[in-house]
Amino acid sequence: MYASYIGFSIRKSWANKNKVDGTTLLSRKFCCFKEGFKKQTIHHFFYLLQYDAEGQIANIFWADPKMVIDYALFGDVVCFDTTYRINNVNCPCGPIIGVNHHKETVVFGVALLYDETTASFKWLFTAFLEVMKGKKPITIFTDQDAAMAKAIAKVFPETYHRICSWHLFQNALKHYGHIFKGSNKFGAEFKSCMHDFEYEEDFIHSWNSLLEKQKLQDNKWCLDTFQERRKWTMVYGRHTFSAGIRSTQLCECFNSRMKCYVKPRFNVLEFFTRFEKLLDDVRYQELESNYEMSQLKPALKMNVPILRNARDIYTSKIFDLFQQEYEKSLGIVVKTCIESPPLYKYKVCVYELQREHKVTFDSKSKRIGCCCMSFEFVGYLCSHALKVLDIWNIKIVPSQYMLNRWTKHAREGCVVDYKGRIVKEDPRQVVSNRSKDLSRNAVTVASRAAESEDASIFFARKMVELSLEVEKFFTKADKN
Repeated sequence: MYASYIGFSIRKSWANKNKVDGTTLLSRKFCCFKEGFKKQTIHHFFYLLQYDAEGQIANIFWADPKMVIDYALFGDVVCFDTTYRINNVNCPCGPIIGVNHHKETVVFGVALLYDETTASFKWLFTAFLEVMKGKKPITIFTDQDAAMAKAIAKVFPETYHRICSWHLFQNALKHYGHIFKGSNKFGAEFKSCMHDFEYEEDFIHSWNSLLEKQKLQDNKWCLDTFQERRKWTMVYGRHTFSAGIRSTQLCECFNSRMKCYVKPRFNVLEFFTRFEKLLDDVRYQELESNYEMSQLKPALKMNVPILRNARDIYTSKIFDLFQQEYEKSLGIVVKTCIESPPLYKYKVCVYELQREHKVTFDSKSKRIGCCCMSFEFVGYLCSHALKVLDIWNIKIVPSQYMLNRWTKHAREGCVVDYKGRIVKEDPRQVVSNRSKDLSRNAVTVASRAAESEDASIFFARKMVELSLEVEKFFTKADKN
């Protein structure tokens, strides 16, 4: 599909492109916004092209209907990475990725870029916003690329830009490998600065202590890293919704899968064909999760109202995570409570441990907040908050703490495009998904029937009858 849509515009490919400095790229002239051909009855396939000064294609961005729908529903958090290269001319491929209600990978759009300059990234993010009706993500995860950071600040000024924790740690290893080898604690303390602290003063004290121990107070990399601390330490990160993501690992996993489908020797047209196959397989994972969710309910470790209710609302993956938090809440004790009705301020901790968490509860509005900011960061309540709700005999999670993006019904409703039209998935993709579902069910029944000769004969006879009945639907449609 991609090759047929974009193919005519990229016949020259990048194999023939001439080197052009990124600063010479024209601006609005290159934002050629085109839709999928209506004569093929597949609407809402969007792609934008940017040409260089000599008329050669420099950058491509595209999003199919499913990507547009997925972004409207789950585009609160995105990861972007340009590590993967295609073609012998080393073109960066930049998938824009997030997670759905099963915490599985969804693709919001893809770019093939000429280079990794601020100009190219700025064009890409602007194109992305144009396709997605101007909706900006709450949080975006990238590596420490300076050009990318400048483009994000320009196009997504309200979006919280997070640096991938894994990339940051790898950069620390690169700069201070000798310290890691000479100290058993340096790596652990560096990770602690990234992830463990809930209060800014505690983080700053720990960071200064770490630098002092290793005599790095005046080290340029450390000073620069500290200046960007709001992008990488959880002290600040936990205040903004990130779906529990802390790195660009989603992109890295996706890139790893891409290597199995797309080879560096492929030209751009071959890339589109193989990428579509990859996308089909990635999306089928959600169909499998939906099917399993419709057939099986997650096991309750305790038969209590709050878990029964959560199981009915959350997807299986999110319910399992929520149930883990509830289990932890059983080991939490209340140390103090300051009452100022309707506000109640608790200090709680895990039994026999010293670390305290502060939980505030409003008995009138049923609003609750914890200093760990788990709900703000992940999107479901933490064990500390669940402990306080239990004290108040609240046996159902208040509705304001049930994010729709984590529920079974997250896909209900419709999505409209920039012209106000309802976005519909590619009919061919819908047919393909139906075929996969029906094939799986048929194989399950056939495998069971094969265990008995009588059952096999019965199944074969019914398949013939079923085939004739199915054909009647098409005969009736042809007459109409």
